[in-house]
Amino acid sequence: MSDLPATPETHDPARSTTKDVSQARILEIGGGYFKLQYPERTTCLWTWTKLTDDFGKLDGFSTPDRIWRELRAARDGAYDVVVVNSLRYSPWHPRYWARGIFYTPTHPWAALTRQFGPSMLRWLDVPVPLVAVEMDDSFQISKSSVFLLDKAKAYFKRELPADNWQVLAGTVHPHLPTLRYRRSAKWRSRIGKLRPISLPQYRFEPRWRDAPFPEKTHDLFFSGAVEGNSTVRAAGLAELERLRALGVTIDQPTERLPYDAFMERMSHSWLAWSPEGMGWDCYRHYEAPLVQAVPVMNNPTIERYAPLLAGQHGVYYDIEPGGLERAVLAALADKDKLRSMALAARDHVLAHHTVKAHCDHILRVALGA
Repeated sequence: MSDLPATPETHDPARSTTKDVSQARILEIGGGYFKLQYPERTTCLWTWTKLTDDFGKLDGFSTPDRIWRELRAARDGAYDVVVVNSLRYSPWHPRYWARGIFYTPTHPWAALTRQFGPSMLRWLDVPVPLVAVEMDDSFQISKSSVFLLDKAKAYFKRELPADNWQVLAGTVHPHLPTLRYRRSAKWRSRIGKLRPISLPQYRFEPRWRDAPFPEKTHDLFFSGAVEGNSTVRAAGLAELERLRALGVTIDQPTERLPYDAFMERMSHSWLAWSPEGMGWDCYRHYEAPLVQAVPVMNNPTIERYAPLLAGQHGVYYDIEPGGLERAVLAALADKDKLRSMALAARDHVLAHHTVKAHCDHILRVALGA
């Protein structure tokens, strides 16, 4: 019998009620936010095809044998929680093993097998709390990740549709899930594990915490890709032109700005247009408040974590013709309110949407009762 028997059972819930999240030791499979925030107590095993240095030095690859060894270490007390980032495609998909060898030719075993690491969790005992995270742009959950809805204590999803059941549409179910699914105790239990999560600000500058209110030279800022992107962005361009004709000053750089220049330019506008891109949640929703510009967002299509509230932290508009124009004009009519909203939004983002806030929230759920 192996040290880690194949079994669908997970951790003992009693173990998850006693650990202080500030001391928790984390096994992170894919992702990298925990490694970035808590490098000294996180082991990050890389899953994706391309390597990155965004999260600091990685600890290895999520090959099946490495996953087995780390779970054995978890059984011996090395870890308090496992955080697994789901994959978009089946581990058998050729985009993983066919491309992996080109990105990491010096690690042929890892190039061919690291995408199978998360799937190992289906068969092995996980002796500590397990949580799943999906930061993809899509509403759907892939068939190959459904087992995580059984195995995990919670499944965090960035683009969690307002009707949570729609995560199954087009993948697990060929159409919109029917009453048979929605009345199933098994499927209700699975859907009940879904939790919203936001994109954390991992490049945020500490100096922005206490920066004085910036001088405002423009009413509205927008810099972002339009062609080949969301129809919401394309539709909004005509409304920007109408706003210009009405005297609204708009800073709309045509070139791609370096990050620091982008943030600096945005800080000098009262409002920052932040329409959805490939997904509704995007970095600009939270970048704008960090530099004290109030984000202007189309009404959400997803369930959100710690949302920016209308009239308190941000401005929301209807996507139908005239919606953006009306929202911008109404907001600009009260600059004192915009100043208060910008400050409140900055505090809110710093409290809930930094990498630390992201990681600590997931740990509290994983290690809570």
